Amino acid sequence: MVLAVASVAAVAGKPAVASDQPAAPQSRNPIDRWNQMSPEERERELAKLPPERARQIRERIRRFNQLPPWEKQALRERYQKFAQLSPERQEIVRQRMRDFRQLPPSRRQLVRREIEHLRWLPEPQRGARMNSEEFRSRFSPRERQIVRDITEYLPDQLK
Repeated sequence: MVLAVASVAAVAGKPAVASDQPAAPQSRNPIDRWNQMSPEERERELAKLPPERARQIRERIRRFNQLPPWEKQALRERYQKFAQLSPERQEIVRQRMRDFRQLPPSRRQLVRREIEHLRWLPEPQRGARMNSEEFRSRFSPRERQIVRDITEYLPDQLK
């Protein structure tokens, strides 16, 4: 679930579509903005996007809408935290999420489990874990960077 922020973060910072209306507040989840459109309006806006991008957005909306209310709220809170990061840190998180999605499925699962494990550790223990020989031997430098940056820049996302 921690990495579900990737879906929102992937859309964040990129205007969904051009519009004559004033921009929505930065703290609003992009999926909520799509969901507030009528189905006809949403399809008109999606039609303006490249087909693959429109497909990805439809899929993210569908997955989000299937979540239980408490998970939707948690995702909204994660997005809010992400939106409060500096643009530089947002870009780092976006890059790490792209890196994460490029990992082979078995490695993605292992990295996801490590992030989920670290979320329960107090900061000093989290740091000790990430500096341990076991951690260094278990994960590649790229994977270690993904784990480090996600836990550093989105620490409350992990609680």
